[in-house]
Amino acid sequence: MSETRASVLGTICAAFGIELNGHDCAPFGNGLINQTFLLRNRHGDDHWILQQVNTTVFKQPQLIAYNNYLAAEHLRNHHPEYRFMRGLRTTDDRDLFISPDLGAWRVFPYFPNTVSHEGAVSPQQAYSAAQQFGLLTRNLEGVYVGAFKTIIPDFHDLAARYALFQQAVRHAPAARKESARDAINHFIGNASIVDEFKVTMMDPEVRTRITHNDTKVNNVLFDKDTGQAVCVVDLDTLMPGKTLFDLGDMIRTFISPAAEDDPDPGHTEVNEEVFVSLVEGYFSEMAPLMSLSERSLVHWCGQMLIYEQGIRFLTDHLQGDLYYRIDREGHNLDRALNQVHLLKRYMALQRPLNDRIRHLVA
Repeated sequence: MSETRASVLGTICAAFGIELNGHDCAPFGNGLINQTFLLRNRHGDDHWILQQVNTTVFKQPQLIAYNNYLAAEHLRNHHPEYRFMRGLRTTDDRDLFISPDLGAWRVFPYFPNTVSHEGAVSPQQAYSAAQQFGLLTRNLEGVYVGAFKTIIPDFHDLAARYALFQQAVRHAPAARKESARDAINHFIGNASIVDEFKVTMMDPEVRTRITHNDTKVNNVLFDKDTGQAVCVVDLDTLMPGKTLFDLGDMIRTFISPAAEDDPDPGHTEVNEEVFVSLVEGYFSEMAPLMSLSERSLVHWCGQMLIYEQGIRFLTDHLQGDLYYRIDREGHNLDRALNQVHLLKRYMALQRPLNDRIRHLVA
């Protein structure tokens, strides 16, 4: 470890009262927004997760800590057995360490004998992970939603995302627009999904709850021995939302074994068994709370989230890669094209997929 890096690490750990003694620090996970590190003690079991909050995206990181506090207090009072990843407080009793030079940092305990998964998801993993996301929202039922803050405005507002996409198309450099021509035409051609979103959000039976809002499988920890999901992590976007957002993003990120940024979008496909398993897992916790309107929109919410994420990736490409971390030229375009192909294949399977979950949504 370089002297500069060791000094930074020492400052952050001292702020949280962590005494460094034989700790190794290495990147952890594969997030596109925040930087996360595992601090592992070679001589003991006090391992920690350090996360630098991207304040370009999360402009008020203290709101993340506030929402997590509200959720933790509700769970402590009503579901004390639930494993909720509460952050370590600083020596001056704050949830965040914020420095003009080092940015905003949070620290979490590292749960031993757990692992997170990247890439392809088995039906068993899909069921267990979806069950954990459903359990989080179910356990937060009854909390006063109005007390929670909006972390990122319009995060899953498809109409707002589409307006930004249209603006990006109008103002993009000619070369970027031309490289993305097929993707642009595809999303414009399927803009009826945006109209359906507007109608759905006006339905009073599509309730606002406290939801995770970023339900990728790598945001769940699994027991190394049993393979069962044990808790949900990465709670940056815990805020008021819809069950359809959580379920839709699970569908989007679970059903295809291809990497989200695979340069060959032809690798994208739909695993029907994973789709059925994740819906079953989520419904095992949430079905009693979901309205008929919500249950009837299971397949559609997958369309909506694939479409939404596709235009988000494409908007970032057209604007010059300002939001998502990239490793190569055209990286965000590759991500957008993957969503194009996934949306095509998923929509083509609407009838058979709906038939397979009919027993759940009736």
